Amino acid sequence: MSESGVSPTMSSRAESDFLCKFFSVLNENGVSYAVMRNHETLPYSCRDTDLDVLVNPDHGRSFLSILKKVIADSEATLLGETSAPGFRKVFVLGKNSKYAEHWWGLRLDVNIGLKYKGLSLLNDSHPLSTTIHNDIYVLSDGFSAVLGVLKEVLNNGVIPERYVKTARSFVTTEWESVEKLLMPMGDNSLALIKKAIMDKPRGEKALCIGIRNSFFRHVLSDRPLEFVRGRAHSMGSRILRYLSPSGTVVAILGADGAGKSTIIDSIKPFLDQATHNAVVVRHLRPNFLPPLSKFKGGNKATFGPVTDPHGSRPSGSLGSLIRISYATLNYVLGYWFETRFQIAKQPNVVIFDRYAYDMGIDPARFRISLPPSVTRAFVRLAPKPDLIFCLIGSPGVLVARKRELPLEEVARQVEALKAFTQKERRAIAINTENSVEDCSNQILQSLADYCRERSKA
Repeated sequence: MSESGVSPTMSSRAESDFLCKFFSVLNENGVSYAVMRNHETLPYSCRDTDLDVLVNPDHGRSFLSILKKVIADSEATLLGETSAPGFRKVFVLGKNSKYAEHWWGLRLDVNIGLKYKGLSLLNDSHPLSTTIHNDIYVLSDGFSAVLGVLKEVLNNGVIPERYVKTARSFVTTEWESVEKLLMPMGDNSLALIKKAIMDKPRGEKALCIGIRNSFFRHVLSDRPLEFVRGRAHSMGSRILRYLSPSGTVVAILGADGAGKSTIIDSIKPFLDQATHNAVVVRHLRPNFLPPLSKFKGGNKATFGPVTDPHGSRPSGSLGSLIRISYATLNYVLGYWFETRFQIAKQPNVVIFDRYAYDMGIDPARFRISLPPSVTRAFVRLAPKPDLIFCLIGSPGVLVARKRELPLEEVARQVEALKAFTQKERRAIAINTENSVEDCSNQILQSLADYCRERSKA
């Protein structure tokens, strides 16, 4: 039984084997770390929260090395990883056949020291205020709450009510310890942090900006080289993440009735665990540009699922050219100014329910009437997803599920999808005559395999 009264048999979940092994190896190797919050159910479960860990800078490399080795040894996959000075965001997707829900996901925020914009907040030479929970080192509730307030103030410009009460109690009795631990912030910044915690005054936004600016001024005057180097590294890491994003873009194609929404609903919970609910699902295309109907004075949005996909007649040659040009532009701009940021900021997963390829497979849905060669030329301009899953099943079964299109049209689209899968190396055929669970397992396994190979490159 743990200190909190949570037994392994009551709280173990699919990720428990990974967590138990991970913390055990950290302890065996003498790595200096502390879980920052939400430790109550560890190491048996993360309770659908992220794992936020503070690591001594001297042990940062060892911590990350152990993490990746345990991932590799635990039938798990590094779904993606982003880095900034003193910080790693790691998304893990795993499988454990001992549990009813085989798949599990976990997001780890690894703070190597504690930095903001590349600048140190924490006095690494001062011992942390920690306790032991189930053989895991965790920050004391009070200091964890103080850091919770500090991170929200600096990153989001708010004073979080959920941490203030505990932080206030700790500051009242242990302020001298807080000053020593956060000494790199400077006296003025610390006084403002204390004011934010103890008084939570009006003008919250202005106070948060004041804390941030006071911290920057202190570092610039006290440690100018660190200031220049830290800000440069912080900006450089953002640029590198955009140039080489660690997230993944997935497209799921299929004729009406293939079960695209059902499949997405079945894989999304596990990906949400791995990304801490950051998965993005888009229907058909990005929402970067408004629908063409807006330019005609229309009020009806057309970005959601369509119940009568061939209900409108295709446009003529000129109208079709305008439609396909606009749709392609939406894919291009939507990727570079929306999706790209989503997979660069963190190792996110963006799922498209249909994609640009549908302009060639089902042009009538887009009201496009152009020679196939012209349509294919435009489709090739759209940025390619990392993985494309093509749901293929019996046309008769698909029509029985969803009677929006005639059997002949559904059969034609199924054959077009089969041909597309054979030509496109990123495409993977999924037989929808199998169970939803089998289809979901195949997709998650293919995604895990792709991310594993990518991490080796």
